[in-house]
Amino acid sequence: MTKKIIHQIFLDIGKGPLTNFPSWIQNMEVNKKLNPDYTFILWTDPEVDKFLQDHFSQYIPLIETFPHKFYLIDFIRYLILDYHDGMYMDLDVRCKTPLPEVDTILGSSYFKPSKTNNNVILLPRQYYKPLTDYCVGEYNRVRTKELYKTWPVRRFLNTVSASMFDRFCRRNKIVSKADFCSTFYDEESRSWVDPNNGLIKKDYHNREVLGLPPK
Repeated sequence: MTKKIIHQIFLDIGKGPLTNFPSWIQNMEVNKKLNPDYTFILWTDPEVDKFLQDHFSQYIPLIETFPHKFYLIDFIRYLILDYHDGMYMDLDVRCKTPLPEVDTILGSSYFKPSKTNNNVILLPRQYYKPLTDYCVGEYNRVRTKELYKTWPVRRFLNTVSASMFDRFCRRNKIVSKADFCSTFYDEESRSWVDPNNGLIKKDYHNREVLGLPPK
């Protein structure tokens, strides 16, 4: 049975401390209140650096080739789940109800709800190592292609993030056992494109969110 641990990640990408995101702090409080039987772990830069040095130092040369720290935010969640088990949840995701007692919960894509997103990940533990291996393989396959060098967001999505994760789930016939929109509220905001390097989130404040915010 999967351990009742929820992992969340906040790394320094130049947007200031977590206190700059009060809605994320509120999400954490709501999630803990609705799920008192879960242990919540927030991973920040020092914890991630130590974790890599202690358990996955073989990936440090690969990580040093990442074009932006956003890649690490996605990649490290797979390593954390592989080593510690449990569940991953983005900080901009808020539970509407207590988490269901199931072994598979997948995030949902705003743009194509039929696609899975890696904003929420709960899988049977045997999938976490193959997920990491698949991610590394896709990163090495895609990063050298000229087309992706000129499409930085697509390169990010297809190597370490949502599109890669969706392909992995489809290839392994993994299906969520919980309905995302009835279980979670997803801000889907402050996203990712910086004109300087092509990858820090676009501002999606005017978009309709997935589901309705909890009262």
